[in-house]
Amino acid sequence: MKIKKHISVMLASALAASSFSAVSASAESYGDNVDIMVLGDSIASGYGLTENQYNYGQLIADYLGGNVYNYAVSGYDSTEALALLRGFSAEQKSQLAESDVVIISIGGNDMIGYAASSLIEFAAANNLLAEGKTIDDLPENKNFDTLSEFVDIDALKAFAGNFVNSLVLNNELSSIYQNITYTDENNNGSAYVQVIAKTVIPNIKAMRDEIKAANPQARVIVQTVYNPLQFSSEYEANLKESVSATYFTAYSTFKTYFSNITRRFSEQLKEVDGIEIADVLTDISSTDSNKQSYGWYFTKAQGGKNLDIHPTQAGHTAIAVNILNVLGEKREDGGLLKMTFDSLKNYPAYALEQYKKVAGSYCLGDITEDGLIDSSDASIILQQYALVSTGKDISVSAAQFEAAKLTDDDVVDASDASVALAYYAYISTGGKGSFKYFVANK
Repeated sequence: MKIKKHISVMLASALAASSFSAVSASAESYGDNVDIMVLGDSIASGYGLTENQYNYGQLIADYLGGNVYNYAVSGYDSTEALALLRGFSAEQKSQLAESDVVIISIGGNDMIGYAASSLIEFAAANNLLAEGKTIDDLPENKNFDTLSEFVDIDALKAFAGNFVNSLVLNNELSSIYQNITYTDENNNGSAYVQVIAKTVIPNIKAMRDEIKAANPQARVIVQTVYNPLQFSSEYEANLKESVSATYFTAYSTFKTYFSNITRRFSEQLKEVDGIEIADVLTDISSTDSNKQSYGWYFTKAQGGKNLDIHPTQAGHTAIAVNILNVLGEKREDGGLLKMTFDSLKNYPAYALEQYKKVAGSYCLGDITEDGLIDSSDASIILQQYALVSTGKDISVSAAQFEAAKLTDDDVVDASDASVALAYYAYISTGGKGSFKYFVANK
């Protein structure tokens, strides 16, 4: 896809998160050490991951060896997430009451909902609606899908390429920014909608209160909204060469507003008592010493048919690491988190430093350290058992030897090899899930 087309979609879609069809809630067990509940939107639900990838709720549950109840729904805004929480069934209330940690990812869809409504009205006023669409066709509730359907992308591109029109567009983006981020402390702030201050933050406080009423001891962790609209220097250079100067200015202005919106959400979130904050904005949107940003590394926003800001497996890894650092948890068995991280290439420096704080020295079952648990691992387990049982030294590292202890008896013997082979058979015949998931559910 050409860069021009991609950036036009970006300008049309505006802000932090997209609305998609709802997905079913899930409950999974990776052990009994801790109970985790996840609430929120498509970021938390794992939207866009493939069948063999894991969302950060699963990565955290595997790392800690616990249960995860994921009630995040793609497309939900903060009002809908609060309503879901208040409408919990008796079983869900019981899960909430037993949860040690409740993780909330919310706010992005409130921003995109307001921005989409404003931009569609702007498009209608400037003859930028798609062919065959009129303002009378607009549904009451507008979202990302509505925006993509109703805005003529080519017309928007041509409009933004004109200097005078680019000023008009900038004024619209400025108005959207103010209505989303302003508080009563801003000059004439009460005249603005204040999406974050009057909708998102109150709903987060209400969710906190609901959780604490059901479970006073639960740790409530709320994520900041990351900024995925950071592209590689090569991508930016190619874009600048392929569009007009006024269009590139409009693009740059949009990125600045977007960055400031995510920053303002973080600032307002810090004022909420009774929660802990997972600052994924800093981890995912960090820059290096050369001011190169890396938001693009953790999402699908750079390239592809549409602007997809959802986290990739790398993004879910970074979010899991951030939350584990908030929890202050460190395990030598890195589990899925280690296996997932080891599959990634060129991991950004700042996020790498955060990963090192929770990085495990081994992954239970993966003695060969190749990201798999198979017959090769079972064979090495038997080799080490033969060495130890005859009084000889092991031939693997201490970490690999720990990875071979697949049963609860803290020794390495034939039963560990048997478990490794059982898991290998499970995966080979279409089974899904990590080794800890397999053990907890067999």
